[in-house]
Amino acid sequence: MRIWNSETALGLWNLSSSSFHRCLSPREGKNLIKAAWKAGIRTFDTAYSYAEASSLLFAAMREMGVHDDVNIITKVMPVPTLRRRFETELRRMGRDYTDILLIHWPSEEPQLAESLETLTALKNEGKAKEIGVANFPVDLLRWAAERFPISYHERALSLVWSKGWEEEKHLGLRTIAYSPLGMGLLSGRYQKIEEITDRRKDLPILKTAAFPQMLKEIRGTPDTALSWVYGEKPWCVVSGFSNPDQLGILKSLAPLTAERQQELADLASLLSAETDADNIFAHHWH
Repeated sequence: MRIWNSETALGLWNLSSSSFHRCLSPREGKNLIKAAWKAGIRTFDTAYSYAEASSLLFAAMREMGVHDDVNIITKVMPVPTLRRRFETELRRMGRDYTDILLIHWPSEEPQLAESLETLTALKNEGKAKEIGVANFPVDLLRWAAERFPISYHERALSLVWSKGWEEEKHLGLRTIAYSPLGMGLLSGRYQKIEEITDRRKDLPILKTAAFPQMLKEIRGTPDTALSWVYGEKPWCVVSGFSNPDQLGILKSLAPLTAERQQELADLASLLSAETDADNIFAHHWH
């Protein structure tokens, strides 16, 4: 499924116990995957750390009789056992290759360079069609792009997190944008900060002066927030859903006017600038 030149992917974090949100049961997870497939989604985003999610993807595809007509993005942490973990991930997916393999998070040198070298080797061996990184701040992303044959960067991109986005546009990489509704904060469920009571309440963006203004600006309409991300034209937008009914939002999206797109971009920039974190989770890599 493509919306305004961006691929749409189903994120499988909600199928994993590592999720910030309620972990879907195996039956719920497979039903969601099948519904996404029937809605036209052919790209799925998973990770080694999502554990059971990749196995559920394989099970759902097998039950539908689907074999090759699916694109899988997966991620592995930059550790000495990266190759072994990736091979485990392939077994979970029932495949001998993946379409896109990413370093899941940055790490310190020299481990990061060694992991990127392993990633390059896996690409040369045909076990990953394309390679890239995820969650890299711009300076580190530039460093990696200058030294290794990476083509993709997966990052959070939303109206509550756009830090580094303008600079990233000029690096020549394909951006995979996840969490387009800002970890669900712009899903329409919340009107006030006090209503957010789960682990997301500790995210630094909630403590910014601009966050309440953004909630007011969206006014409980996730369509606007999601349309803004598609309007930025990343290569792919990864959305996570809790049930098949939520997939309907993808059919109701409409482009924002250029003026509205820029107005929201300016507010998003103010919000991201209020925190010194490198990403929405408040990790620091500088």
